[in-house]
Amino acid sequence: MKSALVIGYGQIGNEIASQLTAAGAHVAVATRSAPAAVPVVAAGSGSADSPYTDHARIDRIRADATDSEQLREAAAGSEVIFACVHAPYDSRVWAQVLPQMEKTIMDVAAELGMPVIFPESVYAFAGLHSAVTESSPFAPVEEKGRIRQQVMEARLEHPATSASIIAGDLLGRSAQPWSSVVKMCITTPIAKWHRAIVPARSDVAHGITVIEDLAAAMIRAAQLLEDVPAGTHRRLIAPSSNPTLGEIAEFTHEHLGTRPRRPLSLPRWTTRVAGVFERSMYELNQLAPIWYSPCVIETGEFAKDLGTTDWREGVTQML
Repeated sequence: MKSALVIGYGQIGNEIASQLTAAGAHVAVATRSAPAAVPVVAAGSGSADSPYTDHARIDRIRADATDSEQLREAAAGSEVIFACVHAPYDSRVWAQVLPQMEKTIMDVAAELGMPVIFPESVYAFAGLHSAVTESSPFAPVEEKGRIRQQVMEARLEHPATSASIIAGDLLGRSAQPWSSVVKMCITTPIAKWHRAIVPARSDVAHGITVIEDLAAAMIRAAQLLEDVPAGTHRRLIAPSSNPTLGEIAEFTHEHLGTRPRRPLSLPRWTTRVAGVFERSMYELNQLAPIWYSPCVIETGEFAKDLGTTDWREGVTQML
């Protein structure tokens, strides 16, 4: 892969762009607020024997993912699109924005004959009483999960070639507190000598993915789609593991050398009450099955071939 368009430059898009430039690829990053064509050399970009070492860079482009003309211009010269753009954590906004935005991205990808790779959550499988696998049936329990099911079904039916890479809650160097519950509720409070407080049970398995593994999985998926028939869609699972939130807190204390304290586990009614006043708490409460019951992610052969970064390394990166 010599060139790619990354839409969105948050915790996932940032890591994908870094890995691609490190491999010598030319990356264009499209965001609504980006200055036009500002080159940024990624640390460690290129390999010693790569002919692209001196040219690997990240070009920042201003483009709106809902505007097909802007996306078409941004994607010119690219071989693949990594769609890492999202919307505020509000199911009402998701319903209004995400299906049409994804359709626009896939329309452009199909027109230009390039695959598009999406990161995906476990929300559409929250009602399962078994591990999430690449062949699991959809089992949403609330509106966000139903929207995730809707967009994945749309990818399957669209003429664009695409892949959905399912991941658990994210850890890693680019993790952001507003989108990584572990960072917000566990590692950051403990690092500030506060007790971890989690809106979940801390003694049940919880699917975790290190962001660098998700990025590597998305890049690998793009390579696998290079020679498939147009309109192919693959649902794949990124390398993941299933520690408890209590184990994550325990390791965080151990790493920082602080006095071990078990996380304070909030009963579900607290987020239900808080949700009356704060929308993100309402949305979190609706997904209680993945927080108060085991939420196990079972990796397949695709992930096994990539290898899995120990979740402890992801915690260390955040600290």
